Amino acid sequence: MRQSPSDHAATPRLKADVIGPWGLTALVIGITSPAIGLYAMWGPIEAATGPVAPLVFLAAMAITLPTVLSYASLNRHAPSAGAAAAWLWTTLSPTTGLIAGLVMMTYFVMAAITVPLMFGLFFRDLMDWLHAPIQGMASLVIGLLVESAIVAAICLRGAEISIKTTMRLLLIEMAVVLALSATILWVKAGQPGGINLTPFIPSRITAGPAGFWAAILLGMLCFSGFDVVATAAEEAKAPRDHVPRALVLGVVTVALFWAANVWVLTLSTPLDKVIEYNADGLSAITPVARAYWGQGELVVIATAFTGLTAIYIASVQGASRIIFALARHHLLPAPFARLSGAGKVPRVAVLAVVMACVVTGLASLAILRNGVDSFVWWSNALVFFAALTYTGVNVANLLYFRRVLPSEFGWVRNLVVPVVGVGLNLYLIYAAFFVSLWSAPFRTGRSVVVACLALFAVELIAAVWVRVFRRRLLATSAPIGVEAGSGA
Repeated sequence: MRQSPSDHAATPRLKADVIGPWGLTALVIGITSPAIGLYAMWGPIEAATGPVAPLVFLAAMAITLPTVLSYASLNRHAPSAGAAAAWLWTTLSPTTGLIAGLVMMTYFVMAAITVPLMFGLFFRDLMDWLHAPIQGMASLVIGLLVESAIVAAICLRGAEISIKTTMRLLLIEMAVVLALSATILWVKAGQPGGINLTPFIPSRITAGPAGFWAAILLGMLCFSGFDVVATAAEEAKAPRDHVPRALVLGVVTVALFWAANVWVLTLSTPLDKVIEYNADGLSAITPVARAYWGQGELVVIATAFTGLTAIYIASVQGASRIIFALARHHLLPAPFARLSGAGKVPRVAVLAVVMACVVTGLASLAILRNGVDSFVWWSNALVFFAALTYTGVNVANLLYFRRVLPSEFGWVRNLVVPVVGVGLNLYLIYAAFFVSLWSAPFRTGRSVVVACLALFAVELIAAVWVRVFRRRLLATSAPIGVEAGSGA
C-alpha cells in the first residue's frame, strides 16, 4: 500500500527554499570543520602512526571520494532528507531502508556527541590560560554543558539562522589556521632543513599497517558528516543542482586545506612531544600555538570554540532531520515529527539530540576520566556507523539507476564508482575497526567494537520487529519520499 495524495499533502514538511548553494557548501565544510579536523586529530593521528598526518588525510579523502560521488548522483535525481534510508527503502526493501535510517541516526548523533567533549578540552585550556579556579574534570563538564546550551538555542531558531551562523564561524576559523601555518613556515624557513616533505614519505610510518589504519579511522572521522547536506534537501533551494555540487566542492576543498596545513603542523613539533601531549589528555595544538604565538594561543582556543560550534550546529541539524524523517513516517515516536514556529523547526528532535549529547558525554567522562579518551572512544564508534551508511549509499547508487531510473544509468558513475565505494568502506570496517581496534587496549579499542556490534544488533532486531508486528508501516512510500524517475 502506498500513501495517497491526501496523506502526502497532510504530511508535515520542513520549511523549503531557505538554504542556498553557498549555505549548503558551508554545511559540508562546517561539519567537517577546517580548524577542528586539525586541532582535534593531528595529535591522535601522529600518536597512532608517526609524523605522516598529511598521508593519512589524503588516504582518508581517497576512501571517501567514491561515496561522495554516489551521494552526488543520487541527490541529482532523488534528493531526500531521508538520504540512505529513502534510497534503500525504494531500491532494495523497506526493511533495509529502516535499518539504514536507524544506522544514519546513530551515526549523526554520535558525531554530535564528540563535539561538546572536544569543546570541554579547549574550555579547560581557556581556564588554564585565565588561571581560573575551575580546573580539571570540572572545566570539561562546564564546557560541555555551556556549548550544548548555546547550540540548542541556535538550532531551535531554524535552518536559516543555523546556516548563517555556520558560514560566519567558518570564515573566522580558516583565517586563523592559515595565519598560524604562515607563522610556523616563516620560523621554519630560518632553520636549516626546517621546511621539507618528509611528512609525505610512507617510510616515516612508525607503527606499521595496524597503526596506519588506526590513524585512517581518525582521518575518516574528519570527513564523517559531510553527507549532512543530503538531509537538508527538503530545505534547500534547487536541491538537484546545488546539493551534488556542494558535496564535491566541500569535501575536496576541506581535504586539500587539511593536507596542506597538517603538513605545516607536523613540521612544527617533534613526534615525541606530540605523543606526550596526547598521553596527558591535552590537545597538541594549544602548546604549538603557545610556542609560535605566545599569548596569542588564546586566538587558537577562540577559533576552536567557533569551529566546534559550527560542527555541533551541523551535527544537530542533520541528526534532528533524520529523526524527524523517521518519526514523520511513524517509525519513531510522534512527538519527534512535530514542527514549531514560522521556521518549522523539529523542536523535540533537536532537544533530544542535544540531551543525548549531554547525557552520554557526561557518562563517558565519568567512566573514562579523560577528555581525550572520551572523545576518541566516540570518534571510533561513529566511524563504524558512518562506514555502514556509506556502504548503503553506494549500494543504493548501484541499484537505483538499474531498477528505478535505468535511462540515466552510467557505467562509471553508477557501477564503477559504487563498487569501489563498497569495497573501500567494507575494507575500512575490517582493517580499521575489527583488526586495529580489536587489538587495541579494551579502554578505547575493543570496548568500542563490542558496544557498536551490540547497538547494531539492537537496531537489526528493532527493524525485524517492525517487519513482523508493524508491517503496515513498511507498506508505504519511503521516508521523505524519493521522487522516483524524476530528474527535474
